Amino acid sequence: MNEFETNAVAHEPEYFTRDGKLTRRTFVKGVGAITVASALGFGAQAALPGTVHASEGGASAAGGERAVHAVCTVNCTSRCHLHGTVRDGKLVRVEPGDMPGRPGYANACLRSMSYIQRLQDENARVMYPMRRTGERGSGEFERITWDDAIDEIAEKLNAVLAKDPQAASFYSFTGDLGKLSWEAPTRYAACVGATTWDIEGIMGDHGASMGMTMVFGTHRGAHDSRDYLNSKLLLVWGRNVADTHTSELRDYVAARKNGCKIIVIDPRQCSTAAMADEWIPIRPQTDPALALGMMNWIIGNDLHAKDKLVEESVAPYLVREDDGAYLRMVDGSVVATATGARKDDEGSIGTAPAAQGKAGADAGTYVIWDELTGAAVPAPDAAAIKVGGVRPALSGSFTVDGVECRTAFDHLKDACAPYTLERTGEICGIDPSVVERLSREYIEAQPAGIRMGQGMQRVYHSYSPFRTVATLAMVAGYIGVLGGGASHAGGTATTKPVAGYTGSVYDFDDWSNTGKKANLVPSSKVYAAAVDHNPVPIDFLWIANSNFVNMSPDSNRIIDEVIPAIDFIVTVDPWWTWTAKYSDIVLPACTYWEHWDLIDRSPWAMFNQPAIEPMGESKSDVEIMTLLAKKTGVEQYWDKTDEEWIRQFVSTDHPAWDDFDWERDVVERGIYSRSDGIFDSAIVYEDGTGYSTDTGKFEFYTESLLPFGEEVPTWLPPCEDPREGELASKYPLVYIQYHDRLNVHTQHILNPALEVVQDEPLLQINPVDAEARGISHGDVVRVRNDRGSMKIRAFLTEGIIPGAVATQSGWTPDHFIEGCYQNLTHHTICDAEEAYSMTNTAFYDVLVEVEKA
Repeated sequence: MNEFETNAVAHEPEYFTRDGKLTRRTFVKGVGAITVASALGFGAQAALPGTVHASEGGASAAGGERAVHAVCTVNCTSRCHLHGTVRDGKLVRVEPGDMPGRPGYANACLRSMSYIQRLQDENARVMYPMRRTGERGSGEFERITWDDAIDEIAEKLNAVLAKDPQAASFYSFTGDLGKLSWEAPTRYAACVGATTWDIEGIMGDHGASMGMTMVFGTHRGAHDSRDYLNSKLLLVWGRNVADTHTSELRDYVAARKNGCKIIVIDPRQCSTAAMADEWIPIRPQTDPALALGMMNWIIGNDLHAKDKLVEESVAPYLVREDDGAYLRMVDGSVVATATGARKDDEGSIGTAPAAQGKAGADAGTYVIWDELTGAAVPAPDAAAIKVGGVRPALSGSFTVDGVECRTAFDHLKDACAPYTLERTGEICGIDPSVVERLSREYIEAQPAGIRMGQGMQRVYHSYSPFRTVATLAMVAGYIGVLGGGASHAGGTATTKPVAGYTGSVYDFDDWSNTGKKANLVPSSKVYAAAVDHNPVPIDFLWIANSNFVNMSPDSNRIIDEVIPAIDFIVTVDPWWTWTAKYSDIVLPACTYWEHWDLIDRSPWAMFNQPAIEPMGESKSDVEIMTLLAKKTGVEQYWDKTDEEWIRQFVSTDHPAWDDFDWERDVVERGIYSRSDGIFDSAIVYEDGTGYSTDTGKFEFYTESLLPFGEEVPTWLPPCEDPREGELASKYPLVYIQYHDRLNVHTQHILNPALEVVQDEPLLQINPVDAEARGISHGDVVRVRNDRGSMKIRAFLTEGIIPGAVATQSGWTPDHFIEGCYQNLTHHTICDAEEAYSMTNTAFYDVLVEVEKA
């Protein structure tokens, strides 16, 4: 036996291999055992004899093997550079690719290494254009030609465009985030004036963006994970990097070896919690309450960062007592707010003040109380405060031109005051002594960092967790500090500005030239659009890069109401998804190993090119949209091949490309280190500037939320509250769906190499909750609420807080004994989120009951 076969038998169940070949699924001939060796991580030696490692180079090495490369473009944001080996036309090995300029940063997860199994499995792939022949959802299709498919689609689409272009919708999400694949469908929509969708809301990713934007002015912002080597304490808050962002994990491990204490705050003892110094179990949906309690303790003990709050935040800004708006002045005199804003004594809601724009706009300048002169003056910038020319009052009540005011900080302090150690502990399910110790350790660490994860914002009022936790970091003085921060993702400077150069790094001019514009609609309105034709009708729906039915809330509602209301549905996908089965035409799309594309992961430009021939009759998204453009009168905007588009994108005279060579950096390496790149660790807001809010400061006081009583960070009970009420008595358990090392949404489900680890969904349930229901480990249970149910096996573990149950996200109905997890979720519009931006799906704000089936 070769070494792989020996390892496989030693480490995996016997049913997995037979004579060195997989038996649980049918695979494309020639993929075989080597693929599984890569997927299970048996190391650099886990290859068949004679295999040349891709990192060793050589296009015509032993057995005609050749080295290839790619960038993983699925939605996890790591954008890992990959090396591969092709033998006899089959991709047989994947390993981490180098990241020039940053030694030791090469990364590849189990998902990307084992991905080559599924992408070369003709039973998993959509191989040819297919037309539905049975009822939607039946899975009954017939093979048709590309010409027939495009002709039929064009006939349907042209009829809709002639009547109302906005009734044609192009729904492209995050299945492939390459420049061409991701944007081609929405670019086409712009060419014909159709509708596209602002994707984050329905996905449940928008709460983080809203919360970060409220306080920082931008939806992203993070310290480089290498900065945690400067931290004495790191709070990993709802983020499971060990499974979902493995490229960061090495820096956490290094930080811990360097003396940084790591505490994970999470309802589950996730993989990151298992390697941390401490896991603090917290009830789902209560993260803002913990942050408020910590702030209350810090402020109550006079440990808050007064100077930083005064210099960099809106803490000293005066707020009117009559309507809650910021006080504003023009030419030294107070001006009236455009509209009233505060709830009255009866609880009715007014309207928010008119948007001001940047400080100093026509609506007037913001105002502080200067303790040196004893007068109200226009709010100064941080530099003026530091030199001592003005001393803003952090706290106090003042009267300015007859208008009574208090500082924004006092409003924040009042919001924190109810969150005593006892009340915080009661809400969060944490012992009050732990809340106190956590608060003390955090403020005394000097410095302490926070890394936030998307999970905690998949709740009603989804902006609250990120907004409140970031405000905690500002109160503690850790924003813009080495080893500190309240980080989400991205946001650090990765390129240097080029003095005197005003052109763009990439030439996207032709790509951006579409003749018309698309009608962009918040994705929180997609159900209403289909069913009620509000705000737009959906008569034609093109779905790309998305398993819409499987990954959207309340799948029963989608199947029973949304899909029947749409006349014609096209799905473009590499895989036979649940969504594809409800489509009228299904078109086969290439994976990132099969077509040209570009990822700008500054300071790198990363490139995909066809490493293998497309499976079946698969085409790239650009090829598909080009075919459709020819039948719908917009072919002039689709006059290039995929490769030609990429060549044009990088054909600029920007200094970033000074050392660029197409053959070396694209064809041979697949990655280019930009000449203007910054490869060292970086942090955000280091000099106390750079906030992109209306005030130009860290803005924890948000006027637009005044009508909802949320002008300062607060905690509101969940939409489905497990603590009290009729619903809680009927369905007492909170259900969450977490992300895991085995999948990214549904993109790696049905991958047999990963199914060796786990081949069915399991319901994590605490033994306390299981015993109360007579449930044993491995029992089949029914999870239900008023929307639907699923049957699944129980997995008893103390690694989840009592009162909550959980499954991994991404499983398809094929894996469940009965039903599906999205049968349980809901799509409830949040008025406050709609007023600010759009509703974020509250995937973790769901109540259920569990019973033995």
